[in-house]
Amino acid sequence: MESKDFYKEEVRCGYTVTEKTKKVWAVQLAMLDEVERICRKYGLSYFADSGTLIGCIRDKGYIPWDDDIDLVMLREDYDKFLTVAQKELADPLLLQTYRTEKNYLRGHAQIRNRLTTGCNEEDRRAGYSCGIFIDIFPLDNMPKSRLAARLWAWAVRTVWMVLYTWYRFDYYENATWAGHILNRIGRILHIPMEKACGFYERICTLFARHPGTYVCSTTFIQYLEKNTWERSWFSQAVYKPFENREIPVPIGYDARLKKEYGDYMKPAQAPTLHGGLLLDPDRPYRAEE
Repeated sequence: MESKDFYKEEVRCGYTVTEKTKKVWAVQLAMLDEVERICRKYGLSYFADSGTLIGCIRDKGYIPWDDDIDLVMLREDYDKFLTVAQKELADPLLLQTYRTEKNYLRGHAQIRNRLTTGCNEEDRRAGYSCGIFIDIFPLDNMPKSRLAARLWAWAVRTVWMVLYTWYRFDYYENATWAGHILNRIGRILHIPMEKACGFYERICTLFARHPGTYVCSTTFIQYLEKNTWERSWFSQAVYKPFENREIPVPIGYDARLKKEYGDYMKPAQAPTLHGGLLLDPDRPYRAEE
């Protein structure tokens, strides 16, 4: 639970953080506390990542214009977490994966608060629960040779493109003739989304039993070079201040951030990856909205 002072409007890095934004953050921080509790209980490791990691190291809290929390787990911990989180998370929190939520098409998990609203246009069209969320991404082992890694990344990216064309084709505004053909094939095959997503996940985890030097975030595999990181960077967690608590960051956080962002200590306001995101911490999402 956050203190009353936490919710006061303030200016950070020349950017005004409103009371409403602070309320959204508070909902996410409560979910983060649950991840911490569950991981401690079951001996699992997780790490702040992306904007959350930058904010933790540079600002000791949220980047002022950020709207979510990003976490990563090595695949072995990620899979265990998904298994135990379903029974550990209590209402109003819920776990979303392709196995737990109908029509959920993402390569990572989310935890949502069903008594709030957090959704973009894709969420609304898909029709699943649309509360404020935090993201949890898996880190997958990569093959040892550079050529094999590139071939594997191509396979992961291609399978995901096929799935998205099959199950999200109505979201495309300017579909190509190839997209129409691929979508028609999908309609003919009529493969359930959960089964198709399971196949995609098996491609991602082809090298799960053969840890090498590198891991990558398969969710963002289209940016392979920036998202290829040394596994040793995630061998240990170091707790750093974040808002009014401490959260775990990878021991190799500096190298990890420089690989993707370069000079990450220089603030640079950038648009969120969740374009058009509707956030309301005070009322539940309703499908007709």
